[in-house]
Amino acid sequence: TDYSLFLKRNLNSFTTLLVYVDDIVLTGNDLVEITNINQLLDFAFKIKDLGDLRFFLGFEVARSSSSINLCQRKYAFDILTNSGMLGSKLFSTPTDYTTKLHQTIGSPLSNVDASSFRRLIGILTYLTNT
Repeated sequence: TDYSLFLKRNLNSFTTLLVYVDDIVLTGNDLVEITNINQLLDFAFKIKDLGDLRFFLGFEVARSSSSINLCQRKYAFDILTNSGMLGSKLFSTPTDYTTKLHQTIGSPLSNVDASSFRRLIGILTYLTNT
């Protein structure tokens, strides 16, 4: 059901290819198969092999001999930096949660502010859902 994820399984091996726009993650437990797929993709699309996976879609990838760890620390840090909130102090509730918003009371955000706000909400939604 996912048109960007391709799996190949044999008796003792598996290979996974994940495509997102112009990024590709190729992994598995059969280095010969991975090399063959890499060469095929390079012949067809002239790809560049960036080596071991370090970052993908906001995730930092750290490997050890027994595990793979995913972290979004850098992504969260970049959100704070880009939104100008890196030096902000902690506060338990940034707004009064009992405040009711009304369409006719107050002044609307400018188009620039509204666009920035929507972008930030989208980024934060992605962060919390992943």
